[in-house]
Amino acid sequence: MRVLFFNAIGIPLLIADAVLLWAFPARIANHFTMTQGLILLAGMLAYFSLHFLVRKPERMYLWAHEFTHLIVAKLFLRHVHGFHITSRAGGKVVIDRTNVAIDLAPYAVPLYNVMALFPITLVAGGSPDARKIYLGAAAFLFAMHLYFSLEGFVDGQPDVRRSGRIFSFGVVLLLLMLWAPVLSAPGTEAGFSGLPAFYRDWFGQGMNTALRLVARGRALL
Repeated sequence: MRVLFFNAIGIPLLIADAVLLWAFPARIANHFTMTQGLILLAGMLAYFSLHFLVRKPERMYLWAHEFTHLIVAKLFLRHVHGFHITSRAGGKVVIDRTNVAIDLAPYAVPLYNVMALFPITLVAGGSPDARKIYLGAAAFLFAMHLYFSLEGFVDGQPDVRRSGRIFSFGVVLLLLMLWAPVLSAPGTEAGFSGLPAFYRDWFGQGMNTALRLVARGRALL
């Protein structure tokens, strides 16, 4: 019953995601220069080259995944009974009880990217070279997060199944889209100050798209 309920909520959420995703590429492309876009592409290609040609960094991802479970569980005042990561069994955090936020946080929060925000913001935020290095590193880390998160959905991890894949995917996709401009902001000239205008334009475009779809639906009826 729980899964059925959450998946029922997930269907309109996925529709909203689709509307925002339709407007996202054009908005995010305007956020970067051509050089910055190439740096982002190079960072993502560097990750997939490592993943498929050298070695899959599964242990690195598992640490972030399980630590995110742990951090969010602590925020909800859960009692943690155990935490371990092994090469054979993967990772596991044992807590007294879970909830949707604890289950989905590792997929919706790219922990390494969040950690990378602090040095670039506090130490080298104004340097053009630092911004370029940050963008490449951020793209590398975000590509890793996207790959392993998608793999978790395909494999049907218990974290995802507990609330239903439809609902879980809708929540994670929305949060990752919301995260992306924040995570890339330190690498742009506008920085964090450009985010309000970005979100305003993005949501405005999404709203216009939704209204057009509703109008077309009414016309067909």
